Amino acid sequence: MLTKAKIKEILSSRIEELSSSNLPHFLLLNDIQKAAKRIVKALKNKEKTVIVGDYDVDGVSSSAIMKLFFEKIGYEIETVIPDRFKDGYGLTLGVLDKIQADLIITVDNGITSFEAAEICKERGIDLIVTDHHTPLMMENGKLKIENEGVFKLPEAYAVVNPKTSPDFPFKEICGAEVAWYLCGAIKNEMKLKIDLREFTDILALAIIADIMPLTHMNRTLVNMGLKRLNKALKPFSKALKRFFNKEFKSEDIAFQIAPRLNAAGRMAHAGVAYEFLISKDENRAFELLMELDRLNNLRKETEKEAVESIEECRDDFILVKGDYHEGVVGIIASRLVHKYKKPAIVFCEKGDTLKGSGRSLGNIDIFSLVNECKELLEGFGGHKMACGLSLKSENFEKLKIALNDKISNFSKDDFFIEDYVLGELPFNEIDIELLDILESYEPYGEGNPKPKFIGNAKVEHVQNLKDNHYKLILSQDDIILPAVIFRYDGDFTDRLCFKFSVGENSYYGRSVQLIIEEIL
Repeated sequence: MLTKAKIKEILSSRIEELSSSNLPHFLLLNDIQKAAKRIVKALKNKEKTVIVGDYDVDGVSSSAIMKLFFEKIGYEIETVIPDRFKDGYGLTLGVLDKIQADLIITVDNGITSFEAAEICKERGIDLIVTDHHTPLMMENGKLKIENEGVFKLPEAYAVVNPKTSPDFPFKEICGAEVAWYLCGAIKNEMKLKIDLREFTDILALAIIADIMPLTHMNRTLVNMGLKRLNKALKPFSKALKRFFNKEFKSEDIAFQIAPRLNAAGRMAHAGVAYEFLISKDENRAFELLMELDRLNNLRKETEKEAVESIEECRDDFILVKGDYHEGVVGIIASRLVHKYKKPAIVFCEKGDTLKGSGRSLGNIDIFSLVNECKELLEGFGGHKMACGLSLKSENFEKLKIALNDKISNFSKDDFFIEDYVLGELPFNEIDIELLDILESYEPYGEGNPKPKFIGNAKVEHVQNLKDNHYKLILSQDDIILPAVIFRYDGDFTDRLCFKFSVGENSYYGRSVQLIIEEIL
């Protein structure tokens, strides 16, 4: 049986946090000083500078940080955020054709933009790549995907990426953090007095939305960012407070804010989310937030229809194709992974070409597996748990056969999703003191998951709130606690064994409630 002391011991052992004064120095990132000097030169010579971002939360946040920073130093820059449907990801040739610039800076993309880098050189454009994605690597002149080797990098003026920086101590940072570090290097080069902590509210959105591990410097920056977000110091955060009317935690960013920001790039254009983050007026920010909310509701409806249309999947590596909305194929893949506990790739059909997004689980490295089939593909990128790819329709069945052949070499344990259940927790240990202990180890997320427990109790009362959401009154050894369970389709017996987390109910003061995740 768990005790509060044991829970505290477990939670304290799994996190590492730095003080804000001990964050890794920007100079530990390769090429960052070279990049900063080139940007300062562009500023002094009034050169045309263009930022090229991405359409997810990290890419939009990176672009917003750069824009807001350059506004502070009075330097006008142009921002280009690619259209998912027309341009594709990153610095594509189509995006490059639209740009007239002396200097291009990518944020959250560019590490595999080899052809674009060559064209920039031909046109006399200096290219600075800032990214956090895994670069391709070389062995005996051939590409490989491993943890060691010689990087294949675009021939850019400078490449700033923690994964290509041996001295940078924490590799798992997001694109917005790399952009933020570049701002720090520019600030240092120009000897400016700008407090870069004012961008941590946007950084927190990007770190959590991009599922970075909430340990080390990420944990520090998210804690700083959440404090600023809750102070509502910018028009966008004022609008968020007005819309949600609550104190934000990391889970609110993950499940409420990030999906709305992502919905713009999935269903329309990510420029809506970008304009929201850089808004100068709270009312305008609120209007944009309402549009993001509308797009998110549309995304949910589109995703639900698509998932319901997919027949039962029996393969060990799920591949499906159909007339799906391109913006939601990644989420559909995630739903299939959750439902079947297998890796999945979902393709939307665009003429003779299929564009897909994949998600994985456990110890299955989807990036490496798909890379082994690259001769069938037209394009490909990603990391261990997610990938994006395109291929000709005629190669779909070949890819399906190849991946299912490769997945047969994995054991059942490789498919296991760690659920982070700490153990059985008796009701006499569940109180406000426990709630305070759990809250002291927030933010929870990747690398520091929210603790879950096992409970056994008698059911005293059941109330159907709506849409199969229930409130329960449970008792154990004369201790009575409320509980909630969402989207439950089964029946309730007199006694339950269940998996749960501990939450706070602040409706009538501060009290504890159990959030049941699964009836066992």
